[in-house]
Amino acid sequence: MNTTMLYRIGSLLLFVAAAGNTYGLFVFWHVAGPMPPVRFPLGHAGFSYAQVALGYQVFGSLCVLFGAYLAWHLGTLARTTPQAIGALGWILFVYQLVGFCISLIFLSGFVRILWALIAICIGWASWLATGARSKLAEGK
Repeated sequence: MNTTMLYRIGSLLLFVAAAGNTYGLFVFWHVAGPMPPVRFPLGHAGFSYAQVALGYQVFGSLCVLFGAYLAWHLGTLARTTPQAIGALGWILFVYQLVGFCISLIFLSGFVRILWALIAICIGWASWLATGARSKLAEGK
């Protein structure tokens, strides 16, 4: 496997994770919507638990989509200019490891496997990109 392919696989898996999170959000909203809202004050407005959970879920989906975009972009950089990746690949890998740890604590089954695969793909790609940068540095 080459670096670009691993980053792209990681990106597609992140997109699947974001789609799954959005699906879970719709299921949650379908269940929580008819419940009588228990409001609690937050700032100048009162929000229900469902509204706060909705906000966190949407924000979480956007963060995962940003990670998917970043992984895809790193795949492009790995093909054209691997020295431009720098530490960003490793930072994305640590970000995915944190996501995997969170999935171990709060989630189950398929989600744990998905986050493990994402972390493996991103970590492996970052390792290969570091090796490619080292080879380019030796060739100069």
